[in-house]
Amino acid sequence: MRRRSRITIIALLILTAFVIVFALFFMGRDPNTAGVSLPSPGQDDGSGEDYTGPERITLNPDNVLAAIAELERAESYSCTVTVEDYWPGGGGSSAELQVWVDSGSVRVRGQQGGGTRNVLVSGGTLYIWYDAVAGVFSAPYSGSSDRWLRSLTYEELLDLSAEDISSAGYTQYSGAECVYCRFTDPLTGYSNAVYVSVSTGLLMGAETWDGGELIYRMYSSLPELSRPDAELFSPPGA
Repeated sequence: MRRRSRITIIALLILTAFVIVFALFFMGRDPNTAGVSLPSPGQDDGSGEDYTGPERITLNPDNVLAAIAELERAESYSCTVTVEDYWPGGGGSSAELQVWVDSGSVRVRGQQGGGTRNVLVSGGTLYIWYDAVAGVFSAPYSGSSDRWLRSLTYEELLDLSAEDISSAGYTQYSGAECVYCRFTDPLTGYSNAVYVSVSTGLLMGAETWDGGELIYRMYSSLPELSRPDAELFSPPGA
């Protein structure tokens, strides 16, 4: 009887060890569990909501920011950004900005106050100079370079609350397949929409409405993903 009891105890111990190993390595790992997956270019079905891919997912106010956070932003590129302001009762203004980016250094060039202004953010320093004026202003800078494009920054976008987001999905904007997100600014009450490229992770456009009236729009050309000339990121006299 003692030998039989001993065998029974050993068998139970082996069974218990097997159950523990199985739980550690296999339980909670469902191979069919869907994550936040994004479409590849060309998969937009025109509905602005769904796509058909390896894992089907509908973006909504609860998961759109997680999807945008997963996009990988291109590190080196150049593009042209157009910013339009619309005035009450009609009329408005438009500005065109040339943008070059290389591994964290950003240069923005455009017309400002009758001259051509250059803004460079590089190595924790902000440089500003004008083509027709001697001298370069410089100062330590830790803010987002997106502000110099007069656009919503990624940090501001990802800090939104799901309660402020009214809709989300997929659509085409400025020639690119994009994730879009529509939200209300809790401070101003304005309605906004942003469009982020699925393939490059870059902001392709943004719009702001005061009620039903469009008051702001920015949109980017399709980015050129080659590395810009290094000289573009050196201020005059450097």
